[in-house]
Amino acid sequence: MSSQSELGGFLHKANENSHDNHNAGGLSQHSDSTIWIEFLQGSEQALATLFELYAHKLFNYGKQFTTDAGIINDAVQDVFYQLIKNKAKLGAAHSVKYYLFSCFRRRLLRLLKQHKKLVFDGDFGESGNFQLTVSPDYHGINTSLTLDQKQILENACNKLPVRQREILALYFFEGLTYVEIAEVMEFSQVKSARKLLYRALSSLGVLLEKHRDILKVLQVFMG
Repeated sequence: MSSQSELGGFLHKANENSHDNHNAGGLSQHSDSTIWIEFLQGSEQALATLFELYAHKLFNYGKQFTTDAGIINDAVQDVFYQLIKNKAKLGAAHSVKYYLFSCFRRRLLRLLKQHKKLVFDGDFGESGNFQLTVSPDYHGINTSLTLDQKQILENACNKLPVRQREILALYFFEGLTYVEIAEVMEFSQVKSARKLLYRALSSLGVLLEKHRDILKVLQVFMG
């Protein structure tokens, strides 16, 4: 891969191979870890499968930081370009989803800073613009709530501090563990992620006091 501009064509070609093999028990039937190993071993189909599985998830996550689709797409493309570029240096991923989200978040925030669309004060903190949206891609939560309930949940979440919004999205909608969230959000300790989530849920409980039905749905997804 000589330049990032080649990535789109490369993925398109590989993605066609991925679709061709779908009905024959292709990589889409494998676990993320298996697909990752196939990618590290040089499979273009595996790369296309990773892109197909995660590009839209990363884009949806990015939409909650900014409405600039161009910057989000640049960040998504760069994540996969860097995968190709640094493939020889990569090892087995404990969680492919965590790894991609972590890389994407760092890249997106850098791009937003470069474009002066995000004000940094040493921490993302209160100065970002993270707006939580209950996307149709969040199948579990999405199918468990009515349209009105989703709107109520979004409105309540977006009244919370930025970091609380983000941790709710990562935990409930993306299914990341406390350990993975701590890494993605750059906490020094896992317990910090756990405390922040409980703080967010406590605040959300107050905001949704008249909507216990929504809270019950969230409790189900906490296991």
